[in-house]
Amino acid sequence: MNPTKPEQTASPEPAKMSDARRKLIRAGLASGPVVATLASPAVFATDCVAPSQTLSAAKSHGTTQLGNCSTADSCDTWKSKLGNTNCSAQEAVWRDTLFHNVFTQQGSASGCRMYKTTSGGAAPMSFYEVLSLSNSTTGIQVARQFVAAYLNVCAGKVKFPVDGIASQAGTAQAVVAMWSEWATKNSYTPYAGASAWDGSKVSHYLTYFVPKV
Repeated sequence: MNPTKPEQTASPEPAKMSDARRKLIRAGLASGPVVATLASPAVFATDCVAPSQTLSAAKSHGTTQLGNCSTADSCDTWKSKLGNTNCSAQEAVWRDTLFHNVFTQQGSASGCRMYKTTSGGAAPMSFYEVLSLSNSTTGIQVARQFVAAYLNVCAGKVKFPVDGIASQAGTAQAVVAMWSEWATKNSYTPYAGASAWDGSKVSHYLTYFVPKV
């Protein structure tokens, strides 16, 4: 599918537990490890929003402003899927997709120019090669997370409303647009007047699709 773009929010904590979860706990049916699981960010972040929107604002406008990100896969999960010799035909296409054919080549910081050294010189890296990078540099890890976020959108695992409309194309373009600003400025400002997100906040958003306060 073709690329597409994103926006801001409040951390997973503000994404309150659903009534069903509250009732489960009040009824004494959830305790110990179960409660710990319910309280994990991954569980809370079943609702998600465009990066330029806060969770509270999305909720105040009704469920149409909230997306679903409950089945998003991690960088390592996507690495495993794309590296599987028995992967689907679509996953094989994604495996060989060149990073900079989707995400613009901008900036000079680590993670902004994804190339590998070959006998013929520098060659662009594929999605699978980016996901396989083990370098702990923030820029490299954020690039890996952008790939996973984009693949989650393309696979139908994540969709959030952009300008009030939830579409796969709009969600993907939001992710690509977010990268463009990050690669250029090494930060991302979700909306006018908001504080810029550093690497840790961009990383948090790409993992949970719920901005970190």
